[in-house]
Amino acid sequence: MQLTDLKVLSENEILTIHENSLVILESVGLRVESKKILDLLQKKSCIVNFENERVKFPPSIVEECLSTLPSQIPIFKRDGDLAFILGDGGRYCVSGHNAVFVLVNETGERRNSTVKDVENFAILSDKLSEVDMVGVPVMPQDVTPQTTLLYAIQAILENSKKPIFFSSESEIINQAVIDMGKVITGKEKLKGCSPMISQLSTTSPLYWERGAVEALYIVAQEGIPLDLLPQPIAGVTAPYTLAGLLTVHNTEVLSGIIISQLIHPGTPVIYGAAWTTYEMKQANVLIGRPESSLLRIAGAQMAHYYNIPSHTTAPDNDANSHDEQAAWEKMLSTLAGIIGANDMIVNLGMFGTGMTISLEQLVMDNEMCRIAKRFRQGIEVNKDTLALDSILQVGPRGEYLTSEHTLHHLRSGEHVPLDVSNGTNFEVWKQKGSKNTTEKSSDLVSSILLGGCQNPLSQDKQKAIQSIINQYEKKLGLRYIALFKLTINLKKERKL
Repeated sequence: MQLTDLKVLSENEILTIHENSLVILESVGLRVESKKILDLLQKKSCIVNFENERVKFPPSIVEECLSTLPSQIPIFKRDGDLAFILGDGGRYCVSGHNAVFVLVNETGERRNSTVKDVENFAILSDKLSEVDMVGVPVMPQDVTPQTTLLYAIQAILENSKKPIFFSSESEIINQAVIDMGKVITGKEKLKGCSPMISQLSTTSPLYWERGAVEALYIVAQEGIPLDLLPQPIAGVTAPYTLAGLLTVHNTEVLSGIIISQLIHPGTPVIYGAAWTTYEMKQANVLIGRPESSLLRIAGAQMAHYYNIPSHTTAPDNDANSHDEQAAWEKMLSTLAGIIGANDMIVNLGMFGTGMTISLEQLVMDNEMCRIAKRFRQGIEVNKDTLALDSILQVGPRGEYLTSEHTLHHLRSGEHVPLDVSNGTNFEVWKQKGSKNTTEKSSDLVSSILLGGCQNPLSQDKQKAIQSIINQYEKKLGLRYIALFKLTINLKKERKL
């Protein structure tokens, strides 16, 4: 039997959180920093105060908007093939995203990220079995800040055929990325065939900044799947209690749902859940603590109450190296994400509270997700797996190495194969160099990168994507800083 989904909220508790969110939406509302959106909301019967940019949402409008949400969202590969369907019961994993630094495995030090790092991350993500979608791993620091996401997206599109997960609080950047999607798909519209998901966030508490909400407008108009990911901080931008934190978060998600559905009914929406606690002694935001994982499960329950797919962040941790803390925090968040019924988990390859990426960590997180998915499958009990005939045939003091039943099930998935976990005794391990998991992951990274990109983008599409970036740079009077071309030094640094 497959493991039952983890739950931390009763049905009555879910309903209470929903009803409290309705009270907040109706009585306090949200600040929306965009006249264009305020005008639209007023025309749709929301209560708008233009002077203080405050919007209140009547419960009837909330319920109406919830009724137009699709329960499943198809996501496509770069070549137009179906990648997966969010909401079909599967658990889908996304590498990245949006860090700044890269860990140099040989030294344990971190450095600023480059476009080349994104390219390597994309090549590795394209190869790893449990990575279903590629998130932008870092905001590369060798380009101008205004263009960093565009060059990162370009690097992914040119080096992986898997779908892309990205986020930008800019209307014009979202449009540019969507235009890139149209180039690679050859479609004038991405609605119903999108190879990308756009993540957008409120600013907690209860505030939509202009850039984010106008980007939401573009995403909804274009029919791109929208991932709503508020990130309230317990005790800072939301109540310190988990229930209060969840209520603020849920209210902000609902506000995004309402706005998206009033712009374009039927806009596919994902309920994002990124929970952060706050270490008061150190004044530091944390994502790897057990409270965050409890909320990962709660977020999935709220999403499924609204009958839409859920997303959470995992494998997450607050450690700054590949150590034991990283291991236990990552495994806890992964299990909470996958067995907690989240349709999609995002952040493979990251650590240090989401500030740093590591190619070796991506390999380890890939394995961690494989383990968690196998754990979720549980134990299948039927006539074949019970193996009664085989047991009777072998009898006392027999062996099963040569039995037909064993041979039949060797590659059935009953026992999951692992890439970098140790499976040998001490003597064999010593003979093979006494390598730990990080070292074995580094070997696998080198092997994959040595093979280079296996799914390159055609030259004409590469030129078309570069043209979009050039147009954007020209519009803002920007010039690309070509530091990333110094690949020789980077290769020496990484010892590839």
